[in-house]
Amino acid sequence: MEPNKVAIVIRDAENQWEGLRSGLGLGLEMVEADLFVIGEVNMPEDRVEGYKENLEFLKDELECQHFTDTQANVDKWGFFEYVSLDDMAKKLCEYDVIVPF
Repeated sequence: MEPNKVAIVIRDAENQWEGLRSGLGLGLEMVEADLFVIGEVNMPEDRVEGYKENLEFLKDELECQHFTDTQANVDKWGFFEYVSLDDMAKKLCEYDVIVPF
C-alpha cells in the first residue's frame, strides 16, 4: 500500500534543507506531502534563494502545505501557515506516514 499523505516534520535545524528536498521528491512522485517546521528556519546565505524557490514550487505547483510553530518563519519566508504545536500534533493524525528530520 502506497501512502496517500505524508507529513515531513522538520525540527532539527541542520536538516531543514534535506526535509524540504524530500518534500519536493515526494511531490514530484505525486505523493501529497506537507511540511511541518518546528523552530525558526535559518538557511545559510548561499541557500536562501533556493529555499524560497523550492518553497514556492511546493506551494504553487505541487499544492504542498507548509506549517510552522514560529511566526518568524511566516514573516520571513511568506509561504508558511502558523500553527501551534498542539494543533500540529492534531493535524499529524491525518497523515499515513510521518517522516521526522
